[in-house]
Amino acid sequence: MNRGTTESNVRYNPGNLGDLLKHGWLVEIVRFLHRLKTGEPLRYADTFCGFADYGVHDETAQRIRDRFHVLEFRRLQEPFLDRGRYAGSVTLAGLAAEGNLRASLFDANPQALASYPAGTAEILEIRSGYDILDSKDPYDLIFLDPYDDVWADCKTVLTRCAARLDRASILIFFPLEAESQWDLLAAAIDRLGINCQRGFVKNPGNPLDGTWHFAAIFMPGTLLGLGAVLGLFGELNVVTARVNALAANP
Repeated sequence: MNRGTTESNVRYNPGNLGDLLKHGWLVEIVRFLHRLKTGEPLRYADTFCGFADYGVHDETAQRIRDRFHVLEFRRLQEPFLDRGRYAGSVTLAGLAAEGNLRASLFDANPQALASYPAGTAEILEIRSGYDILDSKDPYDLIFLDPYDDVWADCKTVLTRCAARLDRASILIFFPLEAESQWDLLAAAIDRLGINCQRGFVKNPGNPLDGTWHFAAIFMPGTLLGLGAVLGLFGELNVVTARVNALAANP
């Protein structure tokens, strides 16, 4: 799951099962929050932002078109697939918010940041993508898509996320080496008492997808309230089910 130093050297296949899980969730969450904002810009922080878009294998693009039945995600992704590209998280968030996105970005790779047109986003002056969790600035959504080394500190990261929910909703993605890590992750969330939606995709090891399993956790900000997000939780369950169906039927 480690990303390469340039977009052409990314060490995973864009559009894999993990991308479909996290980006399918991201589209639904941004659309939901955008509706709540009623015309105000959606404040969005993405501190492992990656590139604006990526080259995609023909087989992966065709699989998305033919078999990934998540309509809004496919609608937004289709123009990119037509060009042999796959839209990254910031691009998808901007489209899902209908252009009404105020984005704040960070990535350890300066080439990733350079892939965005000048003036389209604030580049954060932080040392680590996790530093956004210590910021006092309010955001509607923080998206954390860290590297595979997140597992070493996942309990600490989750604790910091829980402390940040008074000023932001948080979506975090976990690549998992072993299926058993999902149970450990779920137990850590339970101990913290976080109101959240969880999604897990078991990867059978298709060459398009590598060997990692994938988890996504959405923690709504405390200002939203449980009742407000029940419908969204249902939509996220649908996305997870679609990705798992794709994994089960290569």
